[in-house]
Amino acid sequence: MTAEVSIACKYESFNALIKINDPELLLEVLMSQLTPDYNGPLQIEIFERKGAEWHKLSVNGYASIDFDEQRRFILQHKIPPDQTNVWFYQTSQNGWYCAYKPQIRKQYAMFISIDSSDYVIDEDYIQLLFGFYCHQLCGLEGTYRDNLTGLYNRKAFDLRMAALTAKNPLYVRRHNFSTPSVFVMLDIDNFKQVNDTHGHLYGDEVLTIVALLMSDSFREYDLLFRYGGEEFAAVLMDVDDETCQQVLNRFRLKVANYDFPHNDHITVSIGYTDFNNSHNVEKLIERADRALYYCKHNGRNCLHHYQALRKKGLIQVKQPES
Repeated sequence: MTAEVSIACKYESFNALIKINDPELLLEVLMSQLTPDYNGPLQIEIFERKGAEWHKLSVNGYASIDFDEQRRFILQHKIPPDQTNVWFYQTSQNGWYCAYKPQIRKQYAMFISIDSSDYVIDEDYIQLLFGFYCHQLCGLEGTYRDNLTGLYNRKAFDLRMAALTAKNPLYVRRHNFSTPSVFVMLDIDNFKQVNDTHGHLYGDEVLTIVALLMSDSFREYDLLFRYGGEEFAAVLMDVDDETCQQVLNRFRLKVANYDFPHNDHITVSIGYTDFNNSHNVEKLIERADRALYYCKHNGRNCLHHYQALRKKGLIQVKQPES
């Protein structure tokens, strides 16, 4: 049976994109509109040119240079950086390349491959929808990253956490994408003393280094945020408790062993809780923060799991919890 897109479906696709104010959710919605049945024959990859190099974008906000070498070669040599619109079929990869340049310094590309000879590509619709996505992305870009650290900012935190805990079908993540397992709150120990001793410019440098160590320590599909001041947050995807402890402890040790300027011994305290979709964002923050508070009053430079602390009776609650 030939798959075709109706006029109504086309309209709804543009309407769905225009409602989104989150760059990563925008990508997810674009892919869902192009591939309503994600396990079907149509597969999509999205790329962004940054300088002279192409990066592959993911639905979790990560831009990676690690992708198929043949794909990279075609992007580099067949899509001129100064060309606004590009569309061609690549026989060797059994797929189409679409590129669009909405701004003078921005260029995006999309690769579409098809596993079924019964599927018909509507070239005009795909190019128009992709161009619309590029314009929407440019309008949103820059409002979700912290200017100092490059991590997601508080606005992005509010939107991403709302999406991860929402019951609205528009925000529910499809099964093939990563599932949140752990919510983490962490902050830099004695950071006020760092600022008071060496000044706020040095404090900013410490924040930047810690953010870089976070980016190096976690996986590409984990979500990393600067929550505010010297406090950070993270959502770890598809991870069991043992692996979570190993990842968080490895990051903690990386910070503690880092050779910071002025020979300062900078450490972090980490509290985390199981990600429960039945809880609202405030409950997740409260639980991770309780574990972080326990760290602060029990030596700092450590990590604690909220559920483990509760089980051991090391923290109490005023009323029964679900």
